[in-house]
Amino acid sequence: MEENEPKTKAIERLKTDLGVDDNKATGLIEDAVILVLDYTNQDKMLDSMWLYARQLATITFNRESTEGESSRSEGGVSQSFIEDIPLNIQRGLNRYRLGKVVSFYAPDET
Repeated sequence: MEENEPKTKAIERLKTDLGVDDNKATGLIEDAVILVLDYTNQDKMLDSMWLYARQLATITFNRESTEGESSRSEGGVSQSFIEDIPLNIQRGLNRYRLGKVVSFYAPDET
């Protein structure tokens, strides 16, 4: 499998689902990949992680007009916004998380 194939598939799917152009879909996926890699402490995307990146890209696209808001009330209608990675996506990504190892012992210096 070609290395960029999952990314290309994710971009094509976003273009179809959201009706955006290639540049917009690519930008959304690239931002989502950064979030996924940051959350999991991984260096590269694994095949099944692309699903979560695409879901995050879709959420980001849907939130574009409400950036910076945690809630909004208009005409008696209240809306609350998730400000972090949603729990269902976090749960899916948890299996890919790498722990950080820290040494509590000073190195032996001779």
